[in-house]
Amino acid sequence: MRARLVIRKGNRQLDSVRIEDLEQLVLCGVVQITTQAMRALLRQGVETAFLTQSGAFVGRLAGPTGARAELRRLQYRQLEDPARALDLARRIVAGKIRNQRALLLRFQRRRPHDDVARALVSLRLLGEDAPRAPDLDVLRGIEGKAAADYFHAFGRLIQVPDVTFDGRKRRPPPDPVNILLSFGYTLLGHLFEGFCELSGLDPHCGALHAIAYGRPSLALDLMEEMRPVVVDASVLRAINTRAVRATDFLPAEHDEAPVEDEWEQAEAGEGAAPRRLLLTPSGARRWFSVYERRLNEQTWYAAQERRLDHRQIVREQVYLLARHLRGEAEYAPFCP
Repeated sequence: MRARLVIRKGNRQLDSVRIEDLEQLVLCGVVQITTQAMRALLRQGVETAFLTQSGAFVGRLAGPTGARAELRRLQYRQLEDPARALDLARRIVAGKIRNQRALLLRFQRRRPHDDVARALVSLRLLGEDAPRAPDLDVLRGIEGKAAADYFHAFGRLIQVPDVTFDGRKRRPPPDPVNILLSFGYTLLGHLFEGFCELSGLDPHCGALHAIAYGRPSLALDLMEEMRPVVVDASVLRAINTRAVRATDFLPAEHDEAPVEDEWEQAEAGEGAAPRRLLLTPSGARRWFSVYERRLNEQTWYAAQERRLDHRQIVREQVYLLARHLRGEAEYAPFCP
């Protein structure tokens, strides 16, 4: 008999699913899970992520990862070398900027806007500067300038009048677009961290993001190029199709202090103010649906000359980095 995960609310069964059909379980908000369910998920190799209602990462439950000591030794040795770390970081930043520019360009062709046009020029120049950055500090400055220009234009891609966006703001995200971006980056970062563990890489030892206690620096590095492709595109789809609306966000109670996640801590300073808005459960369900649909969409993956869905591409980029560290392949960012 194949084990099934049963979802209940009170005495009413809402749904059930075969555990072998799951890749990941995300529990958002005040949700309980039985010990028997956790054991079954661990036996099947399905990891469970725990998030707050607003999407902040709390923790994850996963079984043995089978990490290979030799690969991690190579990782530590190579990423401690400033030249090698800078080379990898340059590739990542250049890929991220290229993907940011591609997203803006796709919308600019349909709905031209002067702010988007200016951002496209700036991103083209910054994308050319990234591979020549002399050190990590300069490279981080290029990445920061690109992000500022990109998000200044990002709001022009929103096509509904009751939702506005005037730039990326974190800790806490103050508006619906920023909340969805933070929520999506939490989910994507967790996905990268899981695949790093499965590949044998240490998710806490990266190149672009400095190593700090509790920070999954390598996962943060690798997700950079995929942010525009997976999360930003999902946010625009959710907002512009009205799958998620402004009415899906309600004022947070003063005593509901969210658990801040490590993905946002890596980008912003300490000392977050209380969150002002929370995504409602129904809004969160529709946001998950849009995000998962994007992950499951297929596109051309040039590294293997075949079509893969975005979840598979996340996995393959992690394994490509492992081969890069072993000297078996050159790491190239994913740019559709």
